[in-house]
Amino acid sequence: MTATAPQPGDALVPVGCGSMSHSEALAGVLTADRALPSRRIAGSDGYGWRSMLARTYHDPSVADEFETAPSAALLVVVVTNGAYTIEAKSGPRWHSAAYQPGSTGVTAPLRTSSLRWRAKSAEPLHSVHMYLYPDLVDEISHELGGMGMLRPHELPDSLAVDDGFITATGYVIAKAIEHRASPLYADSLAHSLTAHLLCTVQGRRPEEPRVMLGRTALHSLLGYLREHLHEDVTLDDLAGQANMSKYHLLRTFKRSTGTTPHRYLVRLRMRKAASLLRNSSQTVQQVMLACGYQSAAQFSAAFRREYGCAPGQYRRVIG
Repeated sequence: MTATAPQPGDALVPVGCGSMSHSEALAGVLTADRALPSRRIAGSDGYGWRSMLARTYHDPSVADEFETAPSAALLVVVVTNGAYTIEAKSGPRWHSAAYQPGSTGVTAPLRTSSLRWRAKSAEPLHSVHMYLYPDLVDEISHELGGMGMLRPHELPDSLAVDDGFITATGYVIAKAIEHRASPLYADSLAHSLTAHLLCTVQGRRPEEPRVMLGRTALHSLLGYLREHLHEDVTLDDLAGQANMSKYHLLRTFKRSTGTTPHRYLVRLRMRKAASLLRNSSQTVQQVMLACGYQSAAQFSAAFRREYGCAPGQYRRVIG
């Protein structure tokens, strides 16, 4: 089982940044259970699911204190069998929750925590872990009217969540693993679960800074960038879309998003490139063109700055 308590100092760390490269963080999704005392029963590895990785586990009846491994994914855990008391350490204190079938915990990206638990009976402990990929979370955030590129502190994070929809979805995904469900079916579940987490568990739409552009204008600009990733988008193009001077746009966009239009576009392109490298059979050159680059050297340099490795290496590690 994994769950977490907030960690000091990580509130302003965007997903994929910080002490690890984004490729390391995503690779951490694939190796996250190495830190667990649990035994993996089954997983969606190799099923072609594009939006999440899901695995089922047999958890030991007693787990002494251990530290979970961070990953770039938003992690949702649902208990499917057994009852136990789980504790998470926050500073010098331990916080506990009673887990039973249907209990849920949510861990924000890049978080680690110290956990321990003890079973209440001899009944086997089973759980399903759902790792929702960061590009899915960004996409859903934007579709809900947010800016995407969410930071860990803007995402749900709780040792115990009482939510029937999450519980039901966890049971369904556990069955989907067992029956090797199609990517279409699994990805639709991942989309629904992510939207529910952002809207319901979080209790509000994704947090946005106070802006000068206005919510509608900003959302329109961000949508334009997403729709034209493969094109040579200029500041003049965006200024025309916003009906303001490019100098005023540059100032207000940075104040609204914390970055420049060019840097935001590069991040979107890199997220798109990473998704294509993970989920498609396109060559690196085809991915490069789909993301608006004509130069292999420039594409590789931009990808390396964002993810810490070349596109081909990323595909080998993540794929």
